[in-house]
Amino acid sequence: MKVPLYGLQFEDSKGYLTFIKKDKEGGAWYPACANSGEPCKNRFKATQTTDMQWYCDKCNKTYPNCVRRWIFSGVVEDSTSSTWVSFFNEQAESMLGTTADELHEKAFKDAQQQDQDAYDSVFARANYSEWIFKCKVKNEIVNEESRVKTSVYALQPVNY
Repeated sequence: MKVPLYGLQFEDSKGYLTFIKKDKEGGAWYPACANSGEPCKNRFKATQTTDMQWYCDKCNKTYPNCVRRWIFSGVVEDSTSSTWVSFFNEQAESMLGTTADELHEKAFKDAQQQDQDAYDSVFARANYSEWIFKCKVKNEIVNEESRVKTSVYALQPVNY
């Protein structure tokens, strides 16, 4: 996997997903606005209110529910190296075979009854699977320190 010196670079690489950081509190997703139209398109974060509704800052509306969208990082390895990459909703759905809402409903029925095995098994199936990763690689400056950020923007299973 090549790393850019500066700017933005797109790379395709065949590799294995060897680790998924899935242990974020509440799940490997974020609650998004339920509005599928403009301006939100189910992408902007929604916040739960005290009356158990979901409020979106982008459209300034409250909804009875939210849409969960995948967001997590993982390690991808090929024959030359390994790197941390970010996965977002569409790519994660392809890789995991389920939506974040489906897994949330299956594994987190309520606060007292969590099925950790159901949650973990979805990610375990994806570990050590082989994919063609299409990545966006970008050099960022964070706190006056240069950092390479890699995001998967498309993936497909290897078909021999």
